Amino acid sequence: MTSFEVVYYSPNPLTNSALLDAPKNTSVSVSPSGEIVEGSSVTLTCSSDANPPVDKYTWYKKHVTSPKASGQSYSITNISSEDSGEYYCEAENEIASKNSMALMIIVAGKQTSVLTAAVGIIVVVLVLILCLSGLMWFR
Repeated sequence: MTSFEVVYYSPNPLTNSALLDAPKNTSVSVSPSGEIVEGSSVTLTCSSDANPPVDKYTWYKKHVTSPKASGQSYSITNISSEDSGEYYCEAENEIASKNSMALMIIVAGKQTSVLTAAVGIIVVVLVLILCLSGLMWFR
Protein backbone atom coordinates (compact mmCIF):
# COMPACT_ATOMS: atom_id res chain seq x y z
CA MET A 1 0.00 0.00 0.00
CA THR A 2 1.28 3.43 -0.89
CA SER A 3 0.91 6.32 1.52
CA PHE A 4 0.94 9.97 0.69
CA GLU A 5 1.91 12.85 2.86
CA VAL A 6 -0.01 16.03 2.17
CA VAL A 7 1.95 19.19 2.86
CA TYR A 8 0.27 22.59 2.82
CA TYR A 9 2.49 25.43 1.81
CA SER A 10 1.63 28.89 3.00
CA PRO A 11 3.95 31.43 1.43
CA ASN A 12 5.20 34.28 3.55
CA PRO A 13 3.60 37.40 2.04
CA LEU A 14 6.67 39.45 2.87
CA THR A 15 8.79 37.36 0.51
CA ASN A 16 6.22 36.79 -2.23
CA SER A 17 6.53 39.89 -4.42
CA ALA A 18 3.51 38.89 -6.53
CA LEU A 19 1.24 39.63 -3.59
CA LEU A 20 2.77 42.96 -2.64
CA ASP A 21 2.37 46.22 -4.48
CA ALA A 22 3.92 49.57 -3.82
CA PRO A 23 1.44 52.44 -4.36
CA LYS A 24 0.67 53.05 -8.04
CA ASN A 25 -1.81 55.11 -10.06
CA THR A 26 -1.51 57.81 -7.40
CA SER A 27 -3.61 60.83 -8.37
CA VAL A 28 -5.22 63.98 -6.98
CA SER A 29 -8.77 65.18 -7.56
CA VAL A 30 -10.39 68.47 -6.52
CA SER A 31 -13.93 69.16 -5.34
CA PRO A 32 -15.83 71.14 -6.33
CA SER A 33 -14.52 71.17 -9.88
CA GLY A 34 -14.51 74.35 -11.95
CA GLU A 35 -13.41 77.86 -11.08
CA ILE A 36 -12.11 78.36 -7.54
CA VAL A 37 -13.16 81.75 -6.21
CA GLU A 38 -11.43 83.57 -3.37
CA GLY A 39 -13.22 82.95 -0.07
CA SER A 40 -14.61 79.57 -1.10
CA SER A 41 -13.49 76.12 0.07
CA VAL A 42 -11.92 73.22 -1.84
CA THR A 43 -11.05 69.66 -0.94
CA LEU A 44 -8.20 67.75 -2.55
CA THR A 45 -8.42 63.95 -2.44
CA CYS A 46 -5.56 61.50 -3.01
CA SER A 47 -6.20 58.06 -4.57
CA SER A 48 -3.77 55.19 -4.98
CA ASP A 49 -3.78 51.44 -5.61
CA ALA A 50 -1.58 49.38 -3.28
CA ASN A 51 -1.35 46.03 -1.50
CA PRO A 52 -1.08 46.31 1.43
CA PRO A 53 -3.27 49.45 1.35
CA VAL A 54 -1.80 52.93 1.68
CA ASP A 55 -1.44 53.75 5.37
CA LYS A 56 -0.11 57.29 5.08
CA TYR A 57 -0.98 60.21 2.81
CA THR A 58 1.01 63.45 2.90
CA TRP A 59 0.17 66.69 1.06
CA TYR A 60 2.72 69.07 -0.41
CA LYS A 61 2.70 72.36 -2.27
CA LYS A 62 5.49 72.69 -4.83
CA HIS A 63 8.30 75.04 -3.78
CA VAL A 64 7.25 74.80 -0.09
CA THR A 65 9.63 72.70 1.99
CA SER A 66 7.34 71.43 4.74
CA PRO A 67 4.23 69.28 4.19
CA LYS A 68 0.88 71.08 4.12
CA ALA A 69 -1.18 68.29 5.70
CA SER A 70 -1.63 64.56 6.19
CA GLY A 71 -4.59 62.32 5.46
CA GLN A 72 -6.32 61.15 2.29
CA SER A 73 -8.16 64.49 1.93
CA TYR A 74 -6.87 68.03 2.35
CA SER A 75 -9.41 70.86 2.72
CA ILE A 76 -8.59 74.52 2.22
CA THR A 77 -11.25 76.83 3.65
CA ASN A 78 -11.55 80.54 2.93
CA ILE A 79 -9.11 80.09 0.05
CA SER A 80 -7.06 83.12 -1.07
CA SER A 81 -4.63 83.96 -3.86
CA GLU A 82 -1.73 82.89 -1.59
CA ASP A 83 -3.13 79.35 -1.82
CA SER A 84 -2.66 79.29 -5.61
CA GLY A 85 -0.01 76.81 -6.73
CA GLU A 86 0.72 73.19 -7.54
CA TYR A 87 -0.33 70.55 -4.99
CA TYR A 88 0.55 66.87 -4.93
CA CYS A 89 0.19 63.98 -2.52
CA GLU A 90 2.52 61.19 -1.44
CA ALA A 91 0.91 57.78 -0.87
CA GLU A 92 2.91 55.40 1.32
CA ASN A 93 2.50 51.80 2.42
CA GLU A 94 4.97 49.43 4.10
CA ILE A 95 6.56 48.63 0.72
CA ALA A 96 7.27 52.07 -0.76
CA SER A 97 5.84 55.52 -1.50
CA LYS A 98 4.65 57.19 -4.70
CA ASN A 99 3.96 60.85 -5.51
CA SER A 100 1.05 61.96 -7.64
CA MET A 101 1.34 64.38 -10.52
CA ALA A 102 0.92 67.98 -9.34
CA LEU A 103 -2.49 69.63 -9.65
CA MET A 104 -2.52 73.38 -10.36
CA ILE A 105 -4.90 75.38 -8.17
CA ILE A 106 -5.68 78.88 -9.44
CA VAL A 107 -7.72 81.12 -7.16
CA ALA A 108 -9.80 83.75 -8.96
CA GLY A 109 -10.64 87.06 -7.32
CA LYS A 110 -14.05 87.50 -5.71
CA GLN A 111 -16.78 87.81 -8.29
CA THR A 112 -18.83 90.96 -8.37
CA SER A 113 -22.42 90.40 -9.32
CA VAL A 114 -23.97 92.34 -12.20
CA LEU A 115 -26.50 93.83 -9.79
CA THR A 116 -23.75 95.12 -7.48
CA ALA A 117 -21.91 96.65 -10.45
CA ALA A 118 -25.11 98.28 -11.74
CA VAL A 119 -25.92 99.77 -8.33
CA GLY A 120 -22.37 101.12 -8.10
CA ILE A 121 -22.64 102.79 -11.50
CA ILE A 122 -26.01 104.32 -10.65
CA VAL A 123 -24.63 105.75 -7.38
CA VAL A 124 -21.67 107.28 -9.21
CA VAL A 125 -23.97 108.84 -11.84
CA LEU A 126 -26.28 110.28 -9.15
CA VAL A 127 -23.32 111.77 -7.27
CA LEU A 128 -22.06 113.36 -10.50
CA ILE A 129 -25.52 114.81 -11.22
CA LEU A 130 -25.72 116.25 -7.69
CA CYS A 131 -22.26 117.77 -8.00
CA LEU A 132 -23.03 119.30 -11.39
CA SER A 133 -26.39 120.65 -10.19
CA GLY A 134 -24.63 122.11 -7.14
CA LEU A 135 -22.17 123.87 -9.43
CA MET A 136 -25.07 125.30 -11.46
CA TRP A 137 -26.81 126.43 -8.28
CA PHE A 138 -23.82 128.43 -7.03
CA ARG A 139 -23.23 130.28 -10.30
